[in-house]
Amino acid sequence: MQAFELTPINGRKSFGGKAKVIVENGVAKLLSYSTFVAEIKLENKEFTQNGEYSQTTNKHIRCFKDFYGI
Repeated sequence: MQAFELTPINGRKSFGGKAKVIVENGVAKLLSYSTFVAEIKLENKEFTQNGEYSQTTNKHIRCFKDFYGI
């Protein structure tokens, strides 16, 4: 398992520890605040979002997708 803090793409220095990525068994999962909100299967870049979220969490999701080239 690998875990790291997600870095913003909009010029901010950080998300203040509120957006983390956990990679395990070929799947990257986005943890926004304390909720798993999205995942990407790294083999085929299949993206899944687990519902509708706030503006801030949507920023985390956009950054997550950008990090993995989606």
